[in-house]
Amino acid sequence: MKKISFLVLLSVLFITACDKDEKETALPGDVKDIQFIDAKSYTDWVYFSFSKGKVVTVTDYKNDLTWDIAFHRGDVRLNGGESGIGKGEAFNTQKTSWTDVTEAPTSGYIKDQIGKITTAYIGNGITEEDQPFSQTVTTWLTVDTSTPPPVYTVHNYIYVVKDADGDYVKLWLYDNKNERTDAGYVSFRYQYSASGSTNF
Repeated sequence: MKKISFLVLLSVLFITACDKDEKETALPGDVKDIQFIDAKSYTDWVYFSFSKGKVVTVTDYKNDLTWDIAFHRGDVRLNGGESGIGKGEAFNTQKTSWTDVTEAPTSGYIKDQIGKITTAYIGNGITEEDQPFSQTVTTWLTVDTSTPPPVYTVHNYIYVVKDADGDYVKLWLYDNKNERTDAGYVSFRYQYSASGSTNF
């Protein structure tokens, strides 16, 4: 009986040690650059999956876990909070150097909330609508429409966000124009790992 108990104890210790090793050796994912996502529509959002590394088709965004982040011109939506059933939320590190962010913070994340977005811009007039979006990540871009044409300022903040499954992603949105300098095209860099790593 004692011999059996001893073997059981050894098995438990071995499994615990393996779990600990897996957590300690979890590696950050590859860094990917995505350029010129066409998000210029004032009425439609474009949905993107970090794990797939591409735009995905979504019909019911509030009940769909296939997307992680979405774009509507300069607005950003995460799959969580008011925007979806996922675990998406965001933290603005306030840093502007990609290499300065090496670890995901343990707290301080903010979920998507309802706020006003521009759904039409004609001449010197704009139309706004209440919709859910990440008011944290949307700080990446400031748009001044006081005098046409609009003036865009990219702030180069590095964010740490959680995807729909709750995995950490380092995110830098660095441009809102395409190669012809047309506005409404989002380019960004991200580092995502399904291994659960908190390091970047």
